[in-house]
Amino acid sequence: MLTEPTAVSAKPALLPTAILALTVFMLLAVAPQIYNDGDTGWHIVAGRWIVTHLSVPATDPFSYTYAGKPWLAHEWLAEILMAGAHAAGGWAGLSLLTAAAIAGLIFVIGAEIGRWLRPIPTLATLILVVIALIPFILARPHVLAWPLLAIWTIILIRAREADRPPALVAALIMLVWANLHASFLYGLVLAGAFGLEALVTGPDRRRVFLGWLGFGAAALAATLVTPYGLDGLLFPLQVSSMKAIPTIIEWRPTIVANESGFQLFLLAAIFTCLYRGVRVPLFRLVIVIATLYLAFSAVRHQAILAIVGALILAKPLAATFPPLTETALPRRARTIAATLAALLLVFIAVRLAIPTAQPDNASNPSAMIASLPAALRHQPVLNDYGFGGALVFAGVRPYMDGRIDMYGDDFAFEHGRMIHGDIAAFDRIAARRGITWTILNPTTPLVAVLDAHPGWHRLASDRWSVVHVRQGSASPP
Repeated sequence: MLTEPTAVSAKPALLPTAILALTVFMLLAVAPQIYNDGDTGWHIVAGRWIVTHLSVPATDPFSYTYAGKPWLAHEWLAEILMAGAHAAGGWAGLSLLTAAAIAGLIFVIGAEIGRWLRPIPTLATLILVVIALIPFILARPHVLAWPLLAIWTIILIRAREADRPPALVAALIMLVWANLHASFLYGLVLAGAFGLEALVTGPDRRRVFLGWLGFGAAALAATLVTPYGLDGLLFPLQVSSMKAIPTIIEWRPTIVANESGFQLFLLAAIFTCLYRGVRVPLFRLVIVIATLYLAFSAVRHQAILAIVGALILAKPLAATFPPLTETALPRRARTIAATLAALLLVFIAVRLAIPTAQPDNASNPSAMIASLPAALRHQPVLNDYGFGGALVFAGVRPYMDGRIDMYGDDFAFEHGRMIHGDIAAFDRIAARRGITWTILNPTTPLVAVLDAHPGWHRLASDRWSVVHVRQGSASPP
């Protein structure tokens, strides 16, 4: 028979959680994989622009196709942080910022679930969460929003434990979150779900309704305190309804067989819940299932499921184990903590001291871009979608970059037809926009088409990219 678990101090789990967080921090701080995304470059440059102009851009300052047209820079706060980290420590500084966000996330989750679970189940859960997150750990704004998602969820869970609405001051998290990343909308919906649970299961429905209504109103009001007001609040809905969104890998439906980390996380969770006979309260189960649906509907939402699922399922899982008892910290806990802190500081100093080259990979062909003739770099280009950020970072105006919300469906589909080898569309648009060169991934279908095109020739190529120029436009570097 399951018994209602009692929360205790998380002290027993804090030390192993801190060690795991520090280990992950160190590994990520030197991992080049966090730059396997083309958006990083334009996020940094956007942050620089904001700091330089002391304002958030209202129009596009980067591309040549949409220059001067409206742009909603909804991640402006994250971009300032990214630009600041890069300015302070180069690529190493940005690596440290990204690693710190993940380490902080691990520690926050571990400190919370350690109130219910013993150290070993706590560590096992954290490791599974990290495994599920690995494909999404990139130097991008969403990583900086993850700790806020965890903290927000914990606040809601603890408010329900105490049978009271969250403190109004907690709504300020939404103020930061809404200026950091569009995932804040999930946080609003999550608060509504917990509020509904409180209304249905609470003893004093009027008090509960008024309390949660006040908190929800404060949180909603906080999301409007952005440079874009109501437009910023509606932005996530507008983006998710775009017809071209599924052309982006992270927005495609999850195929579990292709997602090994998510597969392991999901199978481990299902096995544990079935084997241990975990009973999840109805509303919490609805939240988990709804978030699972989100994860199935779009790859990018797998991360939300991992974070929120771990926090919600900790207490029901704890009910299948003998009750926890208060345990004192190890005698040398302070010494160990001081040692870990010293190790952290030394590592940060060493990491910043080691020169870190600009990423050159399948998403950031920086070496190729740097080798191009200066005259060519200032001429209109057709680029792969994923190369836009690297071009912006290098001071080259791209045809398109990761801001698909700005470019819109028609433009995105038109771009897709060209790079997939529709030579009639390419010739028409190249003539209209004066395109004189292209930079594409070697596997992009248009590469082979241009190799055979009499009006174009291959200027240069490497393992990451191929550059073609229109006949008579430039000479090899």
